[in-house]
Amino acid sequence: MIELIRDLYAHPEWADAQHWRTILASPAALGNDGLRQVLFHIHGVQQVWLARWQGADLGFSKPEDYPLTLNLYPFAKACHSALRAYLSLRSEADLPAAVTYRNIAGETFSQPLRDLLLHLPYHSQYHRGQTARALVALGSHAPATDLVVWQRAGRAQAEWP
Repeated sequence: MIELIRDLYAHPEWADAQHWRTILASPAALGNDGLRQVLFHIHGVQQVWLARWQGADLGFSKPEDYPLTLNLYPFAKACHSALRAYLSLRSEADLPAAVTYRNIAGETFSQPLRDLLLHLPYHSQYHRGQTARALVALGSHAPATDLVVWQRAGRAQAEWP
């Protein structure tokens, strides 16, 4: 299952890089506050879950920490790099281990690492759909980033602009 999980992380990194290519080429996208907030949420949540898996209590940053959409770009790349590094060190034996964490409301939960690792790519996919819709509304195109598109592309590595 660890190989499947690594695939499920390689795809969103590739897809996010595709979206960022479009965003960086669009002044309307770079200036749209709603899009900035969705991008912040995608990458902020990536950072928070990674910290939880590592046993750190990172807390939650705020969108105001990134006043411009362009400020989020290095953060997005860094989040994916850190996730890739973390997953490279995981094995099948790590997957059933319980991870105890607090949510934003302060409630404590404990779940297997496997379940939490599966959650994050789906969370990102949902919100990437929101960025695609915003890009179209702003007059840009939404890049084709479906899992099957990535698979047909030979499971391409992310090419960050």
